[in-house]
Amino acid sequence: MALDLFPFVNMMFTNPREYEKVKNADKGRHTFLINRFFGIKYPTTAQSLNRNGINGWAVVDLWQIVASRFGKVPFWIYTKTKKAPSEKVWKPNPEVANLWMERNGLGPSDLDFAIKFNPEEMKKSFASIEKQIQLYDK
Repeated sequence: MALDLFPFVNMMFTNPREYEKVKNADKGRHTFLINRFFGIKYPTTAQSLNRNGINGWAVVDLWQIVASRFGKVPFWIYTKTKKAPSEKVWKPNPEVANLWMERNGLGPSDLDFAIKFNPEEMKKSFASIEKQIQLYDK
């Protein structure tokens, strides 16, 4: 009866009879994350149970005793993390980029590095190169 994490957590809080039927090996699979979830509300207890060599299924059994006090899965189990805002990376004109790489004797990875760590200076440099290209094309 291999259970995924969140159905297992739901069972811990809402169905103690089903929980008793789960094999110890299946309980042990989720030891780390169960301890981490309960560490949100009970940090000192979770820290004391966070030891190498400790019996994982016994830790989960202990947390199930705590979970039996709740009638449903509490809100603090399902924590949300903030997604990092996606950074919009400026991509230069390929023709200008090739000219810049030739002038400086650098490759595409160096160009990406320069754009990543100094985008404003690179934009100025590329604007200057674009002006030069437009003057010579006339």
